[in-house]
Amino acid sequence: MPVFSRHNTAALTILTSIVVVGTVLSIKNESFLDTSNPLISHLPHPHHGKSYFASKHTILNRAFVKYAWAWTSVVFWAIWMGADENEVKGGVKTLDQAGKWLGTTLVWGAFASWFFGPSLFNRIVALTGGECVVYMPAPQGAPQVPGIERTAPHLIAIPSEFCTGVRTIVTPESHPALFAHPPLAEYLAQGMGFDPAYKIVPKLTKGHDISGHTFLLTLSTLFLVDALVKARKGKATPTALATQLAGWVLVGLWATMLWATALYFHTWQEKASGFALGIVGFVFSQYPFEPSNTRPPVPKIVVSERPHKE
Repeated sequence: MPVFSRHNTAALTILTSIVVVGTVLSIKNESFLDTSNPLISHLPHPHHGKSYFASKHTILNRAFVKYAWAWTSVVFWAIWMGADENEVKGGVKTLDQAGKWLGTTLVWGAFASWFFGPSLFNRIVALTGGECVVYMPAPQGAPQVPGIERTAPHLIAIPSEFCTGVRTIVTPESHPALFAHPPLAEYLAQGMGFDPAYKIVPKLTKGHDISGHTFLLTLSTLFLVDALVKARKGKATPTALATQLAGWVLVGLWATMLWATALYFHTWQEKASGFALGIVGFVFSQYPFEPSNTRPPVPKIVVSERPHKE
């Protein structure tokens, strides 16, 4: 069976339409936020007051999209375990399908978390001119401009090694050598200090900031649709139907959030690369586990009806 069977092709066509139409509208209406620009990426989206989906801080983003692969995995395994033990050939409850989940998990981890050190996303940003920075709050005691809630934070470049490992909070107490670095030392030399509760987390900016949401939502949707279509071949037990319904609801949510990303976040180049990598990642993770169409014939056992002669 090819990786892009009829249902996978249909899912890919719908996802392509979502990304292309959303991206074209984002350019036409100038509604996208350039998340690789450190001067504006930390600010609220200009359209956050007009659309619920133009904010990074919605419950859908923080509770679902941020953990999209975890949600996808939970629903997949619910579908897999809820399927009938004696499914017909091509169903979801197979070792091949479990292997596809493992392959997709490895692809997700390599791009988003770890690839023999920094993730592939971080490596690409660094190779395309990325810069490691921290956003420092305006010093306490700094003058406030009437009508503005807070003064814009200071953007300070720091050594790149602070952005290549696991993201961590840095403070003058935990990383004294970092805060002895000239730009940060000059900041602290202002003598006004800052709120100790403020969390300072190094971040890679500039460079080519591949749309991680586009990548992850594309990968998750293609994987889950493939599993759901195969699950329909099994018996329609109450458990199977309930888990499949949860899966289709999640697919609808991922498609909606992919639309929101295409419309409000990242440049078209960053969305295009995220979408392309999502497709490549899906193919790469599925192909090794595709069952062969050519299986050895089952030997026939013929029982002789002739009486046995001594």
